[in-house]
Amino acid sequence: MIANIKIEFQSPEIAKRVLEAISPDNSPLPVGLTISCRVSDVSLFVKVQCERSIESLGATLEDIMSAIDLSIRTSESVETEDK
Repeated sequence: MIANIKIEFQSPEIAKRVLEAISPDNSPLPVGLTISCRVSDVSLFVKVQCERSIESLGATLEDIMSAIDLSIRTSESVETEDK
């Protein structure tokens, strides 16, 4: 199974910041699970390849989206405090 996620941000800097924030969570991975991430302009692309169960794929996607959400909320909080 393969799942692709594409998220567009307001700027390339935000996309890169989110990628940096979620990258440490991508290793080590269980056998049968591969995650690749990249940024292109304002878009973050995440590809999850899973040879495990559909539940494992779902849990992985949920973890990735939670990490992205936390990174965005943290960045917004820091930017608000700086103003």
